Amino acid sequence: MSSNHNTVVLGFDALDFNYLDAFESSLPNFASLRESGVEAPLESTFPPWTGSAWPSMYTGTDPSHHGTYGFFHHTDGYPSDDVLVTRDHVREPAIWNYLTAIAEPVVVLNVPVTHSAEPVEGVLVPGYLAHEEDGGYPEGVRDELTEAIGEEYRIYSEAETSEDCDDEEGSSLDLIRMRGEAAEYLLTEYDWRVAVVQVQKTDTVFHDFDDRETFRRAYERADEVLGRVRAVADDANVVVCSDHGMGRVDGYTVYVNEILRNAGFVETTTDPSGPSLMTEKATLTGKSSESDGSAAAAGGGRSVTGQVVSAATATLDRVGVSPGDAYALATRLGLGEFLSNVLPYEAVSAASEGVDWAESTAYCRSIELGVRVNLAGREPEGIVTPEEYEQVRDDLIRTLSDLRTPDGDPVFEWVRRREEVYDGPFAEYACDVLFAPADMNHALSTNLIGQEFVPVDDHDHKRDGVFLAAGPSFEDATAGSVPDRLSLTDVAPIAMAAAGLDVPGRMTGEVPDDLLSESVARADYGEVPFGSDDSRGDGPADDGSVEERLSDLGYI
Repeated sequence: MSSNHNTVVLGFDALDFNYLDAFESSLPNFASLRESGVEAPLESTFPPWTGSAWPSMYTGTDPSHHGTYGFFHHTDGYPSDDVLVTRDHVREPAIWNYLTAIAEPVVVLNVPVTHSAEPVEGVLVPGYLAHEEDGGYPEGVRDELTEAIGEEYRIYSEAETSEDCDDEEGSSLDLIRMRGEAAEYLLTEYDWRVAVVQVQKTDTVFHDFDDRETFRRAYERADEVLGRVRAVADDANVVVCSDHGMGRVDGYTVYVNEILRNAGFVETTTDPSGPSLMTEKATLTGKSSESDGSAAAAGGGRSVTGQVVSAATATLDRVGVSPGDAYALATRLGLGEFLSNVLPYEAVSAASEGVDWAESTAYCRSIELGVRVNLAGREPEGIVTPEEYEQVRDDLIRTLSDLRTPDGDPVFEWVRRREEVYDGPFAEYACDVLFAPADMNHALSTNLIGQEFVPVDDHDHKRDGVFLAAGPSFEDATAGSVPDRLSLTDVAPIAMAAAGLDVPGRMTGEVPDDLLSESVARADYGEVPFGSDDSRGDGPADDGSVEERLSDLGYI
C-alpha cells in the first residue's frame, strides 16, 4: 500500500446516533465530520460491555479470540476469586503493538483495559479500570501531561464517587475537557502514525444521571474534544467510534440468580462474597469512605452504607421480613426507585442473600449475559458430572427460553450454547449458556432479593454504537461504500489500512470494499510482543507482578 496518512481513532464510550441527532444543533464538529465523511451503525461485540468491547476494538477480534468477556477476569476458582481485567488478560496484540513491531510511532490515551502500561513506540497513558496512580509509558508521561495542561492529569474525575450530583456532573464535564487538552498536547508533541484516544464520560453520565441537559452538555464537551483533535490533525484521517450505544431501558430488572434459585439451580448462603464493579470503583479512584461515603470502609471491605443496610436486614429478619419482601412492598408503594437512589447497587447487594457457588448447579456471575455450570473437573468443587453437563445445559436453555416478564413477553431474544455464539480459541472462557435480553430493554442483576422482576426506568447499553470517518483515505468513499452496519472489530483493521499499513492476519475484523481510496492488503506480522510479558503464551504473565498489584488494590 502506498499511502502514508496519519490516522487517529477517537473513541467515545456509548456514543449513540440518537443523541448525535437530537443534539445536532450544538455539535458543530460532529456535524462537520458527518457531512464530510461516512457513517454507519457499529455493532458491538457480545457482551456489549466496556471491559470486553474496547479490547475487541483495539485488537480487531471478538472476546472468544482475545479472552476478555467483561469487567472481571474469572479465575479457575469461583466468582469470589475474580479480579478486575487488566491488559495482561487480553490475549491478542493491540493495534499499537503491531505498529511498535514495525517501528511506527503511536499515541494511546485513556483507552480502557490498557494497564499496566506496556512498552510502545511512542506514548501510552492508561484509562478506565486502571488505578488512579497507575503510570504510563514512557515513565513520567503523566507528570508531563500535568505540567502541559496546568492541572493534575487524572484517569477518574475528582468527584467520581461523590453523592453530590452537582459536583459529580461538573467534575465529569471537566474530565472530558481534560481529555481534549491532553490529546491536543500529545498529538502535537509526539510523532504518530496511528493514535487512539478515548473519552469515557459519555457513557458514565447516562448511568449516573437522568437529565437530558446533562447528556447534552456531555456531548457538547465531547464535540469540543473532536474539534481539538481535528485542529491538530487537520491532514489526518479521523475515525470516531463507540464501543456500544446507549438508550432508555424501561422493561424490568431481571434477577437471574433468583430465577435460577426458583428453578432449582442455585443454592444460597447467608455469607455472600464476590467483587462488584461498583464496590471496586472507589478503590480504583483512590477515594476513601471518609471522603465521600461510598468507598469501602477501612479494613472492613464494606462501606458505611453497607453496614447500615446489614443492620436493617438483621432487624427485618428478627420480625420475619426478608429484604426481598421489603423491596417488593416498597415497589408496590411506588418507593422502589427512591430506594434504588438512596441505597444503590452496593446496598441491595449487602441486604441480599448470596449464591453458594460450590453448592449450586449453575449460576450467573457478576455483569455477564450468561450462566456458568458448576462442572466437576473444572470448578474447584464442581458437582455437575461431565455426563450430566449437556442435560443441565438443556434444562437451563429451556428454563430461560420459556421465561416471561410479568407482562407475558419473552425476557430473552435468544438463549444459546456458547459454541453457537463464539468460535475463537478462548470460547471455553465464556459462560456455558448465553442469552440476550429482548431489545436490550431489561437490566440484569445477580442479587437475590426474593423477587424475579422489578420494573426499571433507566439508561443502559444498546447493541449499536457509532462509526464516523473522514480524511484523505476516505475521500472517495460514498454512502454506498459503507455497509448497513459495521462491527466493532472492523475499527482496528480500517484504521491500519487507512494509515497505509497492511492489516494483521490475526485480526478477525474486515475492511469493507470501496471504503478506502486504495486497496487493502493483509499480512502476517509474526510473533508480536504485547502485554507485560513479551514471551507469554495463551495466558497472562505469571511473574507475580499482576497478583501483587491486585493484592495491593484489595482485589485478592
